[in-house]
Amino acid sequence: MTPDAGIFQHIGWFLTRGARLYVDAWEVKPPLSYETTGLLALLSGGDVYLLHLLNVLLMMVTACGIVGLVAVLVWHSTRDRFAASLAGFSMFLLPGFLVRPAYGFKSKYALVFAGLLAIYAYTRGYPALSGAAAAASVGYWQAAIIFPCIVVGMALKDGDRRNLLRTIAGGVAFTAAMLLPVVFLWDSTSEMLVQTVLVPISVSESTPLLNRLAGGVIHFKWASPLVLLGAAGLVRVAVDVLTDRNDPIGRDDWWILAGAGWFGFIILFVDFEIGGYTDLIPPLAFLAIGVGVVAARLDDVRRRRYLGGAVAAVLVVNVVLLGSFGLVFSPVETPGPVPMDDLQTNDRAEEVQAIDSVPEIRYIYWNRIEPSTCHYRLSLMEVQWLEKTQPQSGQQCMDFGTARDALGHG
Repeated sequence: MTPDAGIFQHIGWFLTRGARLYVDAWEVKPPLSYETTGLLALLSGGDVYLLHLLNVLLMMVTACGIVGLVAVLVWHSTRDRFAASLAGFSMFLLPGFLVRPAYGFKSKYALVFAGLLAIYAYTRGYPALSGAAAAASVGYWQAAIIFPCIVVGMALKDGDRRNLLRTIAGGVAFTAAMLLPVVFLWDSTSEMLVQTVLVPISVSESTPLLNRLAGGVIHFKWASPLVLLGAAGLVRVAVDVLTDRNDPIGRDDWWILAGAGWFGFIILFVDFEIGGYTDLIPPLAFLAIGVGVVAARLDDVRRRRYLGGAVAAVLVVNVVLLGSFGLVFSPVETPGPVPMDDLQTNDRAEEVQAIDSVPEIRYIYWNRIEPSTCHYRLSLMEVQWLEKTQPQSGQQCMDFGTARDALGHG
């Protein structure tokens, strides 16, 4: 299990023990990730080993769903089976995409699946489901706000008032259901606003652009040239959308450009932890679509074979050798179980004066510990927030008023 999977799954388990999200557990993400793992915790009967396996299974199914949705969406736009298949397989251009589901829950998979499902559902004539799925994507990550914008934009472009209302109604209904526990069960609305809105605005990353680009090359490894090819395909999408050539992409496929542009901006300027390849999964879905667009534009059979062979070669390296054979790049790390004795302390706790020494999250998870403080994950953003709001924050999760006073004091 990775530490981030541990926090998702532990909070889900903790909620079934009477804990309140954002009060007993500090977290910057919207509630749906923890509601998902909480439901799985109920299904597991409190058995954390079974809960971990259920989360692994969910991530495997979600990853397969993403591959299928990318292929189906490219087929819907191009009517080219070869291009659709190549786009789906191009999700494996990122070696870690295959590996990460084995280590437990990760919200990036869930939000991409929900967002692509929203687009697919609208194209198939299910606007209410589309709105609900789009709202679900935002429930997993705030930056997925582009998906509700896309499906509402589709409805507006169609000019069908009934579809527009159904799309909005589906989104509103799902959002209301998602927030019900926050408002009525946990009574943590104010704390949620601080942690999911105020904290991301107040604490920002400052990674240089060049470092972000280098990080992308490091994570994509030998597949980097095909990533550039996907980017070229997205440029071709922009030309086709703006000129409405329908060759093979037309003006109705503007959503590809919107999603690619938004997540490209997020990665390059907002949120990309150089050490974490999972941040690349949302833009990867649109890069894979770009590869499919390039394939659809190839009329020459030999060129199609060359492109298919290149993707196949990268797939062999990424799937069998985890991204590299040791030349230039290292394979994706696949850490084994960590001994419990090595997880008894959280080194980052020493960086924060307001937090006493606490165990590492995986130790807390496997031993079913109910923490005495809401600050037990100690992510980098959390540490920066605590430094901003000390000494008023102490060990407590703050509501909106207290946070505002603490920031004003700082």
